[in-house]
Amino acid sequence: MRVALAVLCWIALACPTAAQSGPAGIGFVQAEEGTWFCRAADPAKAFDCARRKCRAEGGGQDCHATRWCFPAGWSGVMTVWLSEFRSTVPICGAPDATSVKEALRALCAGFDDGHRCDLVRLIGPDGNEEAIEGEVWPGPVMAPPEGEKPGEPAQ
Repeated sequence: MRVALAVLCWIALACPTAAQSGPAGIGFVQAEEGTWFCRAADPAKAFDCARRKCRAEGGGQDCHATRWCFPAGWSGVMTVWLSEFRSTVPICGAPDATSVKEALRALCAGFDDGHRCDLVRLIGPDGNEEAIEGEVWPGPVMAPPEGEKPGEPAQ
């Protein structure tokens, strides 16, 4: 019995990552030109990783931590086209992809000067990314024609 206990203790000490495995969180960092993210169990590590990506790919812009979710859940990023500029909006921690889309659609409707929003990316709880093309929602400034629902193509 003591030998088995000693072996288990040795395994736990020799393999700290196995002993500390668990759910990952997700941290988003934004600059003018986009949004970057990393996953980690610790928010500081996730934000640090995302800032490094932002600085490397963002052309020297300021990079700001904007969202943290633990556990990561489903996440998504959309581009909001406003009157004077565009902005990216990330969300995280959703239970499924449909919830991400509906939450982003609702956020899009809340931008007073938003013309439209483009769903850009979905990120699964396992960290797998899916680039999205063609999912566009009209913002309040550009309401759909009468009889159409937002986000549905014209007949």
